[in-house]
Amino acid sequence: YPNNIAFKLKEKNGEEIKYKDITYTEFMEEVNNLGTGLFNIGLKGKRVAILSKNRYEWPLTYVALLLGGMIAVPLDKGLTDIEIENSIIRSKVDAIVYEEKYIDILDKIKNNRESNLKEFICMDKVDNAKYIRDIINIGREKISKGIREFIDFKIDDKALATLVFTSGTTSKSKIVMLSQYNIARNISDMQLVEDFRSTDVNLAFLPFHHTFGSTGQLIMLSSGITTAFPDGLRYIAQNLKEYHITFFVGVPILIE
Repeated sequence: YPNNIAFKLKEKNGEEIKYKDITYTEFMEEVNNLGTGLFNIGLKGKRVAILSKNRYEWPLTYVALLLGGMIAVPLDKGLTDIEIENSIIRSKVDAIVYEEKYIDILDKIKNNRESNLKEFICMDKVDNAKYIRDIINIGREKISKGIREFIDFKIDDKALATLVFTSGTTSKSKIVMLSQYNIARNISDMQLVEDFRSTDVNLAFLPFHHTFGSTGQLIMLSSGITTAFPDGLRYIAQNLKEYHITFFVGVPILIE
């Protein structure tokens, strides 16, 4: 579905609202650029955490990590500062991609000797961190010069692909190891029993740090579906109309 809209983004400038469409072709180019940029700063084969609300840069980073054989570690955006720090230490991540909201806690973690963190990549332009757009631009430049290490990377579908923290109903949260085969099998099974259409529009409400949310997003991408992002729980009804949503993945309490 190269010409389908993969993501519909809302951009606010004061009272002015604009919408930006990103096609599947454009998304794939951004994935390749970001992945090439991540390889360029030494993250090939490394563990990379993602910490943010649902926004375009989350699936962009996640897909780039998966297609480059890096290990994705989604973190719950609702964790306390201590829990974020513990999760980063326990998962032994080498880098983190995050939104500006978490800059203070991550500045503290920089001085923690138990942490493996070496690269801090922010989705927003801030001081003291690499900017994701700069890494994308570097990757684009590398590809233009014929560097195809990321694009030509061969995926081992049985190797560790992502580390996911459970909700921790007893003691500390447990870390689950998933391969790309695990995820791809879920996607193909879902496509056998549900009616996904390339003309559908999806609202990405479920948090991506849950496997239901992230795998659900990959199902959308594998089906040519357009994804929009909600403005928050109180705006769900408004967003359903605003984006002409035809496909919604939720949980019982939300539906009620």
